[in-house]
Amino acid sequence: MKFLCLGYLDVTSFDAESEEVKAEVLKKCFAQCVPFRATGKVVEEEALQGIRTSKSIRAVNGVPTVTDGPFTETKEQLGSYFIVDAPDIDDAVRVASLHPAALFGEHYGFGI
Repeated sequence: MKFLCLGYLDVTSFDAESEEVKAEVLKKCFAQCVPFRATGKVVEEEALQGIRTSKSIRAVNGVPTVTDGPFTETKEQLGSYFIVDAPDIDDAVRVASLHPAALFGEHYGFGI
């Protein structure tokens, strides 16, 4: 069974950090991705572009209408997704718990 997992962050607090601090956090994230991927259960994983480049598409009078930005206003931004192939939700949670967003960065709102 495949499970879609979504990684979130508070982009405002993360963007407020210096480039050096952000680079260190990302370095730590990349290092933690090694054991996460080593489970062999991560089918796909990808970071997403920020909200500044996002678009929303909604039907207006039966016509697709494109607007800038996300549809919902929220403090957290969807920052990544990954798909876990696991026999059940408990195993999927075990694998997702190895993702960097589940282990650190709570002051940046990291979470799954």
